[in-house]
Amino acid sequence: MNLHTVRTKFLHTKLWGALEFIRIFNMAMPFTAGFIGVVMAGEGVVLNRAGIAGMLIPLFLWAGGQVFNDIFDLKVDTINTPYRAIPSRRFTIPEAVTLGGGLTLVGITLSIITRSYLCQLLTLCAVVFSNIYSLFLKRKGVFGHINFAFCVLLCIYIGQSAVTGTVCAPYVPIGIFFYHIAINIMASVGDIPGDRETHVITLPVQMGGQQATVLATLLWMAGIAWSSYWSEHTMLWMILILVISVLSLYNSLLLLADPSPPHATTTLRLFRCGTILLQLSLVIQWLSAHQVFMVIMGLGTFTVVTFILFEIPKGIKDPLRQVISHG
Repeated sequence: MNLHTVRTKFLHTKLWGALEFIRIFNMAMPFTAGFIGVVMAGEGVVLNRAGIAGMLIPLFLWAGGQVFNDIFDLKVDTINTPYRAIPSRRFTIPEAVTLGGGLTLVGITLSIITRSYLCQLLTLCAVVFSNIYSLFLKRKGVFGHINFAFCVLLCIYIGQSAVTGTVCAPYVPIGIFFYHIAINIMASVGDIPGDRETHVITLPVQMGGQQATVLATLLWMAGIAWSSYWSEHTMLWMILILVISVLSLYNSLLLLADPSPPHATTTLRLFRCGTILLQLSLVIQWLSAHQVFMVIMGLGTFTVVTFILFEIPKGIKDPLRQVISHG
């Protein structure tokens, strides 16, 4: 059974719709945030109850947050992304609330399992800030972009606190915060047409696509520089930073040349790879080359397979069949 057959068989099922709803192909990002938080706290991979929970809490919170984001963004998504679960009527609003609430509850339950009061508090904070972002701040220019990046930072702190009960390295991941502000700004460039029509205010709407891209470029550069300061400069680290820098620079040049929605989508996908590698660069001293290879291969394989399964049916050219698929 090839991937096209899998898509054809399951594309219109509720389970498939739920996986697409939570952006399953994005889940490597929050998992990595929790993972590096755990590694920072344990100075290595921690696979006990608290460590595993610290890796999974951000994943479930992120998944639940994606669902609630779509609920709050129904009007905008009807214009920008009508194929999503609610605009396409595969999920009703009550069904979406149940799914989002259930995923969020799993994340909260996992925080209780860690027996860390700080982890539980940070988990609740992440839930609150992610929904504030979706409901209010993503429409408030730079404040929305900052809030989004802060939620990513909280995921790292959740991983740290799950293992040690404290935020043991508060300053180290600040570069990830800057990098994610840049990601959020540049991804918003693609939403300018729908955002203007529905009166959603983002930085690209306020400044224009190219000007916002210039600011985002300065931010991702600051993120890489900050992360480099706190990292151990091994040969493997240098390779990671080189790849991250090339990907990020390509993204900026692409949007500066043409800040169009297709290019914004391309930059978002490449930035997802960049942020995973940048986070791993922060803990390279506590991971063996074999562990780094296994993590990158695992996350990379997951991302590629879920991209083919869940992104291609939205109208992207199918490299397996060389046709345009409109699932």
